[in-house]
Amino acid sequence: MLRLNIHAGPLKGVSRFNRLDWLDIGYKKLNRSADYIVVLFKVGEGVTRPVQLTGYPRWSGSAWDLAARAIALALSLDRGKPQEKVHPVEHGGKRHAFAEAMSAVLQHIPNSGLGVRQLGTIEILRDEVSDAVYGARIEEEFASTKLPESFLFAPKFLRPAELVMRAALMGLSGNIDELPPRPCLMKPPIELISGVQHVPVELLPEPARTGFRTWLCRRVKPAKEADFAVTAEAIPLSVFEQFQDSAV
Repeated sequence: MLRLNIHAGPLKGVSRFNRLDWLDIGYKKLNRSADYIVVLFKVGEGVTRPVQLTGYPRWSGSAWDLAARAIALALSLDRGKPQEKVHPVEHGGKRHAFAEAMSAVLQHIPNSGLGVRQLGTIEILRDEVSDAVYGARIEEEFASTKLPESFLFAPKFLRPAELVMRAALMGLSGNIDELPPRPCLMKPPIELISGVQHVPVELLPEPARTGFRTWLCRRVKPAKEADFAVTAEAIPLSVFEQFQDSAV
């Protein structure tokens, strides 16, 4: 499961005492194109009705793309048939709502054990001159830091999850009002070794490359059945397909 915790204030001060909204993104169907159940907990309002994000290509793009789509669905105006899109905001004019600072922490929470892993963070700071302009710093595991251009956001009511979604979109595409096209399912490069299709690991894009190596290191297989080494430069395609379908 993924959990997105949203906090008031800068990133260095996050704690359970300043958490605002949080979002849970859990698997309904685990596959290379996965289905998710999304639940948003809104500060002062409670939990929203669960919504589904279906057919999303795993290991094919930014975790912030998945998080932004999940927020968009959770905030959908049509509760009976949630739509995967950014809905227009009600602008506040001169009396708009704003935040001095807000932070978000995206985590992977395993089904068992204590191995919680941080996948990324977003820190949003209000501009010193205009309280309707924000800058963001976006971090993500296996990716370089993003410092997108400042963006204007002046809603009548400020929803923490929505501000985080728009900051994520600014880092993904530079457009806070639209979701970018969905990433395509990542197709690995292939090379033939002794007539068998293999995946050259170093040619895999991130996050698949590091995710695949990590999965291989954790994979338990009796030595007598081993048909590859974790340090090998190329791994059989059939093993990579197992990773795509089952790795969490």
